[in-house]
Amino acid sequence: MAAKEQDVSAAFQSICKDITGGRIAPIYLLHGEESYFIDNILALIIANAMTEEEQDFNLTQFYGADVTNIGEIVSACRRYPMMAERQLVLFREIQSFDNRKQQLDNLSLYIEHPLESTVFVMVCKTKKLAGKLPKLIKDKGGVVFESNKIRDYKLPEVIKPYIEQKGLSIDSKALELLCNSIGADLSRMFHEIDKLRLNMTGNKLTSDIIAKQVGVSKDFNVWELRTALAEKNAMKVEMIRRYFNANPKANPFVLTLSVLFDFFSLVMLAHYSREKTTNGIMAELKVQYPMAKDIISALKNYNGWKTMSIISIIREYDAKCKGARNVSLSEADALQELLYFIMH
Repeated sequence: MAAKEQDVSAAFQSICKDITGGRIAPIYLLHGEESYFIDNILALIIANAMTEEEQDFNLTQFYGADVTNIGEIVSACRRYPMMAERQLVLFREIQSFDNRKQQLDNLSLYIEHPLESTVFVMVCKTKKLAGKLPKLIKDKGGVVFESNKIRDYKLPEVIKPYIEQKGLSIDSKALELLCNSIGADLSRMFHEIDKLRLNMTGNKLTSDIIAKQVGVSKDFNVWELRTALAEKNAMKVEMIRRYFNANPKANPFVLTLSVLFDFFSLVMLAHYSREKTTNGIMAELKVQYPMAKDIISALKNYNGWKTMSIISIIREYDAKCKGARNVSLSEADALQELLYFIMH
């Protein structure tokens, strides 16, 4: 079963459902950049393949950096379980196996003829495993799960179901604040959600709760600045600017530049969109509702020429703050000048 980027979460849920339902494959390859999914699938396999008592004699683990001969792993896989239905052989940290591809391909000797009583799990974090093994594993009835990093625009689709599984609800604005504040580090994200749940009295996860627990300002952050600029709300823009100046460490100028550059780049694309509605923008630009709503507001307030000028000036201020052309500006002055240019 291959997990494409766009359906990593769905593939993860499907594999977990099979494992907990007792449908455990003879071979698994868990590889890719996102460790959260890999760690959870591996934990489920260990918990469901055998009892804790059976693990004493039937769980064998190898680590890539310590393996000198693939034959050891093949021999372990070909053993029969002791007083149990199956044995489990784990080959962890394949990415540390010193790129000895020829030796790694020798695993095909076992994969071609796996034992029904052995569950063999290969784990390769931080990267995709190349070569012929992934296809061979799938051809022989094994499971190949490619754990890609979740793109920012897909993050709410992964986070919201987890929140709902915890018996909580969240609106789109609070969800955006949570995703933007923590980012695509899923392990940290789910850990923070678990902490939020423990410290809540109700079941609605609000922007106020997130701001208090995660440590961001609900009203004065770069995403609220994006909304204020999109709406040309001069008073709110000025309030946020002053807050940023008073709290520079919590609101680095480089982050502001990055968020505004990405936003106005999307606005530029939206000027050429066939359907300039919220749903149309969400579908065409692959953004979530809060972003699409801000883009629609910006389309009304910034024409194509102005949008192009804003993108250009953001690049210029990025260069100035890095000392290009012997021009050096304080972040506070640069922010004030940039916001004035955007608004006028």
